[in-house]
Amino acid sequence: MAERVRDGRSTRWDPHRRERRLAIINAAIAAIEAHGPDALTGQIAEMAGVPRTHVYRHFDGKQALDLAVARHVANQIGQQIRTGLATKGSAREIISAAIREHLGWVEAHPNLYRFLAQHAYAVNSTGSPAVDDAKAAFANELTALLARYMQLFEIDTAPAERVVVGVVGMVDATGAWWLEHRDVGRDELTAALTDQVWLIIDHTVRSLGFVLDPNSPLP
Repeated sequence: MAERVRDGRSTRWDPHRRERRLAIINAAIAAIEAHGPDALTGQIAEMAGVPRTHVYRHFDGKQALDLAVARHVANQIGQQIRTGLATKGSAREIISAAIREHLGWVEAHPNLYRFLAQHAYAVNSTGSPAVDDAKAAFANELTALLARYMQLFEIDTAPAERVVVGVVGMVDATGAWWLEHRDVGRDELTAALTDQVWLIIDHTVRSLGFVLDPNSPLP
């Protein structure tokens, strides 16, 4: 009975712990935005309005905090890209909307994008990736959408993931390059990438015996 009482008292504080944990993650994001991908714990604590020692009451070290931040940010990117992919219209319009959302996020959050790139290859205790980066978030959303359309048109869905790996790698690498070379506007870069991505997708579906008009509305 005493053990159950202690357990109940402990779990009563779970919502508060989750709140504090999220507040520190958001403070870390703000610190990274302001100070760069190598923001210090002291800067994070200042943003959170807590003593430096309080930060690690909720995280088992800096690596654990970094991974929690990366997961949170990758989820936000996925949601934004999902918004672009939810566009109604032609294949070209959907591709363009997704790329525009991705580049828009990169443009608005350059330091967070650099932070994700630094932590993209972290692994957990099982040896598998511990967190998705921006590229993985984009790939997950695009793979799911492309597979659904291929099923709709009764095309083999196996190539979907392979195509997306190439497409997303190109878009992501271009976004990283664009961060350091802002001599091209976002609209111009979106249009160029849309053309390149469409060429890859068009070649793939044609090789499967299907022709898709890039300007016709999709169901």
